[in-house]
Amino acid sequence: MKKALRFYLLSFGIFLFFAINLQNISALDQGNFSNDLASAKADTYTNHAASIEDSYAKALGTLGLHLYPGTSYKADSVSSESSLNHCKSLVYQTLVSLPEDHREHLSHLTLYFADGRRGLGGGSTIILRCSDVSDKELISVFVHEMGHIVDTGLYTGNSSYGKSGFMDGSLPVYNNDLSLRFYLISWKDDKTLKDGAKESSFVSEYAMTDPFEDFAETYNFYILHGDQFREMAEFDRSLMRKYLFMKYYIFKGQEHSNDPYTTAEPFERIYDSTTLNYDETSFIKTKTLASL
Repeated sequence: MKKALRFYLLSFGIFLFFAINLQNISALDQGNFSNDLASAKADTYTNHAASIEDSYAKALGTLGLHLYPGTSYKADSVSSESSLNHCKSLVYQTLVSLPEDHREHLSHLTLYFADGRRGLGGGSTIILRCSDVSDKELISVFVHEMGHIVDTGLYTGNSSYGKSGFMDGSLPVYNNDLSLRFYLISWKDDKTLKDGAKESSFVSEYAMTDPFEDFAETYNFYILHGDQFREMAEFDRSLMRKYLFMKYYIFKGQEHSNDPYTTAEPFERIYDSTTLNYDETSFIKTKTLASL
């Protein structure tokens, strides 16, 4: 009887040992499986985002642009393949979100990674800094520079109509240049504001530096801060004229609402519109920002 009892207890102990350990092993395996699954999902998401970004970067080459290495502008421009593709992806997504006739006049593009100005634009050329700048700011700076392309590249007059009192550097602005109608809202010439011109007649303080920055800042504001622009324009007749110029002459009646974040100030102006917040996912027409 005692032998039978000892055998029974020993058998039950062995059974209990295996039952507990099998349960622990099962739980451990399940935990490892969950971790592996989460890791696989993260890797899939990362690889998918990288794949989209690479696709947009390659698509930039289909827009007929001449792309130049960053070292052509700054000798110390250094980028990794992923950082260059990320910048090219953002540029592509911005361009396809703008009117086709606007982007068609951009022919020469340099993307660089070094200290220097965030952007330079005019005629058919843009130089854009891709380093030390957020995605939102890069897009906004690029839109501003595209304003210069539209102003001095898409809309140009010809010498047969004679020279106006405005000069773009060493180049004259001709009397049949569409942009001249915009300049004359606030400017006597390329260096002189009209009498009575005030801060509230401009979308930013930077817009007050010359008529060409006025155009580019207003272009940027019209696209990325449309609601705020319309509200601000209600308090200033000249600013309303600039809004209507952009609406009917530049954007063919299309209006924008990409800024749910910023409260309009009727009379106060930020220095630089490219630092303002906005909803990039609303502006970008691809609906898939590679950075997200």
